[in-house]
Amino acid sequence: MTELVFVVKLSKFCNLRCAYCYEHRELHVRENMGLETLGRLFADVDGFGDYLQGIGAAPKFAFVWHGGEPLLLPRDYYERIAELQQKHIRNFAYRNSVQTNLHGGVKDSLRFVLDSDWELGVSIDFADGVRVNAGGRDSNASVIAAAEALHKSGMRFGAISVLGAHNRDTLADAYDWVSEFAQGWRILPVFEGGPEESMFRLYLPEEEVVRVFLDVFERRANSTKHIPIAPIDDYIKSAALKIAGQGSQVDVARDLLDNIYVVNVNGDVFTRPFAYGPGSCLGNIRRASMVAMVEGETYKSCQRAITQRKVLNCSHCEMLGFCDASPMHEHGTITADGRCAVPRRTMLEIEATLAAAGVDRSVIGDWAREWLARPNPSRTVS
Repeated sequence: MTELVFVVKLSKFCNLRCAYCYEHRELHVRENMGLETLGRLFADVDGFGDYLQGIGAAPKFAFVWHGGEPLLLPRDYYERIAELQQKHIRNFAYRNSVQTNLHGGVKDSLRFVLDSDWELGVSIDFADGVRVNAGGRDSNASVIAAAEALHKSGMRFGAISVLGAHNRDTLADAYDWVSEFAQGWRILPVFEGGPEESMFRLYLPEEEVVRVFLDVFERRANSTKHIPIAPIDDYIKSAALKIAGQGSQVDVARDLLDNIYVVNVNGDVFTRPFAYGPGSCLGNIRRASMVAMVEGETYKSCQRAITQRKVLNCSHCEMLGFCDASPMHEHGTITADGRCAVPRRTMLEIEATLAAAGVDRSVIGDWAREWLARPNPSRTVS
């Protein structure tokens, strides 16, 4: 089963001014995505699913509702989203998730999300002075308190943290909190796009990002509670596959259909990691189908750029055949000189750590190798 993900920018308006936010120029804009645009998106899903089946995929879909702060939109807006999905998407499974800062007046929309069993991701960085409101007041403590109250009420959520100079020394300790209150954790190193003056002070050299990932890896290994952490779990999988000798033949020059698309407020569609890039808009969902977009020249150009990255980075990498090359699709993975830096170094460090701890092919065992060899359904499709 292959999951196709639409990251939908419902509105750029936000009640916070995070120092690294790549949407910082539009956080004051109250315009939201029109229901007509949403209806066009949903009406296109079954046709896109049929197309994917025709090229050998078994698709399901995910909608990640994003902003700005998406839960500042009223409850009835989300009720209409659900109605439009039920009306238009008939033949394929789908799920909804919302990424929120859990700050301020989001309770009514939040209640709909929770009552509807939509997934929830809460942005928490576990550091002061970076996630502030328009008046400069820090939100870290209040968001943590709100997340703890959410957990106490029996609701489930995942945590999302942006890694930078502000929290490099606090994230490993934060694992204890995350493992108690959240179902999982995604850690995203700061990448370009935020205000230049703040990005300069928040950006971490690659060796420091690797160190933080390894600190979190070690902290979880010594914890009594284990929760999933992205992207560290992908790096562990690649390292374990290498130890187990369970490599696969990889044609890095082969074009793969990306599985994550960003839909801007006006309906413009981009493939990651080319969101908002000049000349990288695949089309507008109000005027073109996803099939037409992925068969268009702009999409093929994006594919060629990813393929070139893979040829440059993956062809001679020690992790070739063990890593699925998905880092080539991520924001901020490639350094200015064209190298895949953090993922490769983290995988090799984890491999060395596991080997030093006595982990070998016999320890991993047949059951683990069988699991590790399964393709990740949320990656790319041919």
